[in-house]
Amino acid sequence: MNEVVKYYENYKEEDRLTTNNARRLEYLTTIHYFDKLFNSKCSILDCAAGTGIYAFYLADKGHNVTATDITPRHIEYIRKNW
Repeated sequence: MNEVVKYYENYKEEDRLTTNNARRLEYLTTIHYFDKLFNSKCSILDCAAGTGIYAFYLADKGHNVTATDITPRHIEYIRKNW
């Protein structure tokens, strides 16, 4: 297993953008610009989606989203929660 996958297999990515206010600010800023950029229903490919926090947000807004990641644990998380 390569070093990147090993790292992310042992990192709790699903909590990265919600564990403190600075990280939450990153999430809120990103979705603010997503809402400006994707103002009509779009087809979106989220590469390196992590556990899919942005993919889930965009799908909830009605976009057609495909999410992928190199880390098997992340893909399993996305599948389980999609």
